[in-house]
Amino acid sequence: MPIKTRFLPKSLRGYLTVVVMVPLVVLVSIFATITCWMIDSSMNDTSDRILVGSTRLISRAVNYDPILQERLLPLAVGLLQRRSAPVTHYSIYDGDRLIAGRADLRPPPDYSADGRLTGPLHPGARFTLTSRDPVMVRGYVDPRDAQGVVQPAYLHNGMLNGRPVRIATEMRRLTDNGHLVAVQVADFLENREISTRASFQRVVSASVLVTLIALLLFYSALAWGLIPFATLTERIAASVRDPLHFQRLPDGDGPREAQMIARAYNALMVRAERAVGSLRQFTSNASHQLRTPLAVLRVHLDVLETYGAQSPQGQMALDDIAHSVDTLERLLQQLLALARLDEQVGCSAGQFDPALVATDVIAARLPALQRADVDISFEESGHGLASGEAALAAEMVGNLLDNAVAYNRPGGKVVVRVLCRKTSVRVEIEDDGPGIPPAERDKVWERFYRMAANANSSGSGLGLPIVRALADRMGARVALDEGAGGRGTRAVIDFGPAALDAFP
Repeated sequence: MPIKTRFLPKSLRGYLTVVVMVPLVVLVSIFATITCWMIDSSMNDTSDRILVGSTRLISRAVNYDPILQERLLPLAVGLLQRRSAPVTHYSIYDGDRLIAGRADLRPPPDYSADGRLTGPLHPGARFTLTSRDPVMVRGYVDPRDAQGVVQPAYLHNGMLNGRPVRIATEMRRLTDNGHLVAVQVADFLENREISTRASFQRVVSASVLVTLIALLLFYSALAWGLIPFATLTERIAASVRDPLHFQRLPDGDGPREAQMIARAYNALMVRAERAVGSLRQFTSNASHQLRTPLAVLRVHLDVLETYGAQSPQGQMALDDIAHSVDTLERLLQQLLALARLDEQVGCSAGQFDPALVATDVIAARLPALQRADVDISFEESGHGLASGEAALAAEMVGNLLDNAVAYNRPGGKVVVRVLCRKTSVRVEIEDDGPGIPPAERDKVWERFYRMAANANSSGSGLGLPIVRALADRMGARVALDEGAGGRGTRAVIDFGPAALDAFP
């Protein structure tokens, strides 16, 4: 699914800031949420521990004789007071009689008015143990403190003065008189919420502060980090001020990404320089090649105007005009073919029969071949299919066949062969003419290049370059070699195989 960037900043600095800060904000939010959850769990656990511990402390103070009880109980209650709960809400009931604390903090329903436990025991409060927690007996480290405890301290929710509270309750049988007393300590839940909310606000504030600091630091760091790219942009802008001057950039300094951009830009400049150079050479050569038949046409038109069409000079001029028009038409067709090949990148996948293509090319040129003093033969070894487009293969074979006929000797021979191999399907066009010297076999692939021996012929120097361009498009290989016995020229095209039925 494509990412919509219309809402993102247009500058790279802003774009990178948004791309990085969005996941950072998500991570900070997740961390803040986890922290708040841990704070809430920790504060509830701590408050419950304090409640249970307070209940056990008051319960032990109550279990002493009345004289010590009067001194120890206020001291125990004073120890339980803290900043978050300056007032300790507790009660000690002996049956229906209040011994100490708040009267409205009544015992649970399973503690009867006559001081009996009427219901089943509740499970004692349990907390997450650590490696340092000692072994406890009914909530006490010293087993002697646990003597007389009937109901270990447990936690439950209730109401006190119309407000929700968390209550810890323990029931102990007193040593002096054997009465079962209910000891309770309560904590208003709103106090916990206020304390938790304050902690949450501190966490959120810290998260926002961290996010803002990260935003400022990252945005400032990006300005420093993008300096090489800003410098590279300035160099590129300076290098393109002159459209005809291709200035390359140094690609050995800066970060690796900037070097990659510089190398890609330099490669583009090299290609552009070659393309412009090739275009200049192509334009110059094309204008020169077009000028020759046009000049011939103008000269012969002057002859027609001077002598008339019925004169011998006029008849010769008309023949030369027809020949010049044919040459010009062939040249324009080849120029258009090269232009189309330069625009196209690849060819569609397909397969064709090279033997059928070769015979069709020969059949299409039979009228011209009959007028030429050249003997044409066809040979086939094995049968198979080649990969590529049949039309492009026919253009390649046709150009090579035209050259073999045009530059052959009078009474010469041309052989077209189709050879099926395991790794390729080969088409050979061999003649026994004067041939191409080894020193010029690479030059003839250049556009408009013509050998000195063929300077007076009607060729344009574009046939072989068209064959090379078509071979590159089809993934084929084309080469020139000397013919059998060291005479003539043998042009070879190796196509990739599609499916072979038989091999020689």
